Amino acid sequence: MKNVPSLSYLIISMGLISCPVMAEQNEIQETMSEQSDKEENDVKDVLVIQASIDDISKPEVITSEEIRTGTIGNGNVTDLLKTLPAVQMSNGGMSGNQQGEIKPNKITIRGANSYQNNFMLDGISFNNDFDPSSDGNGVTSTTIESSEQGFYIDSRLIDNIKVYDNNIPVEYGNFTGGVVDITSKRWRYNNGGSIFFSSTRSAWNKVYYDHRVDFNTANNDSSRPSRFQPHYKKESFGGWFEAGITDTLGIVFSASHRESDISAVKFMGLSPSLNKNNDIVITNKPYQGFKNQTRDSNNFSGKLSWYMTENTNADLSINYSKHEDYSFSPKEDNSGTQTDHSGIGGMFELTTNFDFAELSLNAGYQQLQDKRKSDQNFFIGFNDYSQYPNKTYNSGGVGDLKTTQKNTNFKTKLQFRPIQFGATLHEPKVGFEYGKTKGIYERDKDYYRYNFYYFNMQPYMNDYWSTSVFEAGHHSASYTNYAAYLDDTIKYQRLTIRLGIRLDYDDFVKEANFAPRITTSYDLLGNGQTNIIAGYSRYYGRNMLIYALYGAQNAGLRHCSGFMDVEECAPGTQIDDSWEHQTDFEGLNSLSTPYSDEFSFGLEQTLFNTLWKFQYVHRDGHNEVVSRPKANNSVIKIFDNSGKSSHDSFSISVSNPEPWLLGNTENTIISSIIWEKNKSNKPKNGYASYDPSGRINKDYVYYNGKVIKASKLPATDFNLPLRFNFELRTQIPDWDLSVYNIFEWHGRRYQAARYDNEYHNDSQHGQLARYTREDFASTFRWDMKVSWAPSFAYGGSVSLEVDNVLNKKNITDRYSYYNSTRDMVILNSYDVGRQFWLQLNYDF
Repeated sequence: MKNVPSLSYLIISMGLISCPVMAEQNEIQETMSEQSDKEENDVKDVLVIQASIDDISKPEVITSEEIRTGTIGNGNVTDLLKTLPAVQMSNGGMSGNQQGEIKPNKITIRGANSYQNNFMLDGISFNNDFDPSSDGNGVTSTTIESSEQGFYIDSRLIDNIKVYDNNIPVEYGNFTGGVVDITSKRWRYNNGGSIFFSSTRSAWNKVYYDHRVDFNTANNDSSRPSRFQPHYKKESFGGWFEAGITDTLGIVFSASHRESDISAVKFMGLSPSLNKNNDIVITNKPYQGFKNQTRDSNNFSGKLSWYMTENTNADLSINYSKHEDYSFSPKEDNSGTQTDHSGIGGMFELTTNFDFAELSLNAGYQQLQDKRKSDQNFFIGFNDYSQYPNKTYNSGGVGDLKTTQKNTNFKTKLQFRPIQFGATLHEPKVGFEYGKTKGIYERDKDYYRYNFYYFNMQPYMNDYWSTSVFEAGHHSASYTNYAAYLDDTIKYQRLTIRLGIRLDYDDFVKEANFAPRITTSYDLLGNGQTNIIAGYSRYYGRNMLIYALYGAQNAGLRHCSGFMDVEECAPGTQIDDSWEHQTDFEGLNSLSTPYSDEFSFGLEQTLFNTLWKFQYVHRDGHNEVVSRPKANNSVIKIFDNSGKSSHDSFSISVSNPEPWLLGNTENTIISSIIWEKNKSNKPKNGYASYDPSGRINKDYVYYNGKVIKASKLPATDFNLPLRFNFELRTQIPDWDLSVYNIFEWHGRRYQAARYDNEYHNDSQHGQLARYTREDFASTFRWDMKVSWAPSFAYGGSVSLEVDNVLNKKNITDRYSYYNSTRDMVILNSYDVGRQFWLQLNYDF
């Protein structure tokens, strides 16, 4: 390379805010043009430019200051994303019935499955791939309900969040939805920190519920032991500090504890048990008072930062997260279950700058674990058919179980400086990734489910045993993923084009997946004020670990049934070959990777210190995994890639990059209106789309009185078609006050709902899933947070957060419930009513 000047030029890329050095940019472009004319055929003459020209894919960014001054709620990362145009929260996650919970809510980005987002911390993914999405059937014996995130990070302990939802750069992979990229706090030559305490409780919360049901914990059952939570208390405390060890070496340590105590009535009634001879014994237990269901979430992290040289930085971080859940059902004796989700990981990041490029290296290891321990590791069901209506008495839990996920990751990226090449500027980027994932599914001891059916008063006449056993076992599976990518951002006069390609390969599917991504931006007027952006991108999802281990869930399942006079299936009998195997799946070894194709078009306009964005995004989902009957009336379900979906959205958003001064106040706004439509031929819950029938036709459904193709079924969740959000942040320096207001309006909508796995038998198409159309009125919600940090408090501050200020009674969802006469009724689920949070902070 010759004729490279020692003075680098600053190129202002196609930004949206008018820049005073735009004239200088024009001069540089004229110089480029002159050099191109002079050296038209000399490809060896290049000019290295310092600043990046890739300004096409700007993510949505939430800073630590915005986190601090905005509404925090339970402190989860997903709580901060609900107003972003591309993000929707689960309808069920907004229910006021379960305000005692502290676990992160599920989100969808651009209509994709909630488990197909890529959550990242300091450049390394922390996704939980052990089927974190509920199948809709409540707590089961074969899976542990968890979350899409491997770490339940406290948002008050992080530095910022970046959300990529369209035209996503090639360095991001393993998703069909979007990327949530979290950066933890880093030492920045300071000594200091912050501590906090926050609290809320049911007495500070107006709870709305459907009065056709008694809102009482006594109405919870074993599959949904925490459905109703009228009494709870939540508290959290923690903080972080940073300190320098040397002039170039420093550390940040963060910790938090969040807890919730949910008061629930203990079991009372008839309890079945087994005596020493394994005979059924029924005991009547009287009212025993209340006991707390508990939730505890702990986060610890430490990051060591070393500014090695002027151009080289290194970070070493360790993160630990644990969530503990103890729940029980008042309708089943000895049903208590302790469920623990934990994650521990270490990450190393090295960044070094050369004259021509920036090189980054990331390495990480994580171990995620879900563990369930039951108070009674077997289940007894006594079904009394001697009276009408029949009565059922149960005892025991869903069984002990443990799953472990181990991830090893290595990533490297070389980001070149912009280079003048003829009349164009180029900014190439190349990278490589390696990841190994291992999953372990363990059942330490046999788990039995005994069901006894009593038909008349004659002892043991026609009485019947049905016994299932999940045999103890240890199953593991692993796969390795490789990825390489290359792109080049090319700038020619007003036009910027980014051409990229990503290649992924893993040894589970054994397919090479090529993902092209092309994005263009055109400066319409040449002044950086008006930009048109369009693109096409393909995104490949993750090969879920649960597919490789799905066989382990039922591999040890055996079943036996018989009359009591035979007693071959009674407790204590030997398991032999007469016990029927219940393996019910095929096709796991022939799956392909799900992917989505995205087309986007947008306009960004700067006007009077405001930034306007107009954006349309269309996505088609392909190869989504579904299960279907192997043949008519077959209980064997075969997995395939026949799932498909579509997403269309249009949004208009406006913000002011610089605060507006009104009197003695500083004000910033972010506002958006979003229209969205989603379709899918599979429900958005659980990778396996489990259906108890096993004989259901997955190509058609019975919806609202008609048989339609499953691909035409409206969304069953995440289906808010029209939304309006308005955020206003006001700083009042003279009073040491900051006020945050957020207004959310959701338009009228309808959704498809399936209750209690209902079916419709059609003469032409066989057994179909039965869905009902449910209509919902528009909703409005106003949340507020007021923070006061008086100067005389020397770093102390207090804030009051008020959710649903106007106490609006908003219906968010509907659910099925069986009343005392065993009739199914459809009940309304309401958003949280007015709720108060109190928080104290001290900065030092």
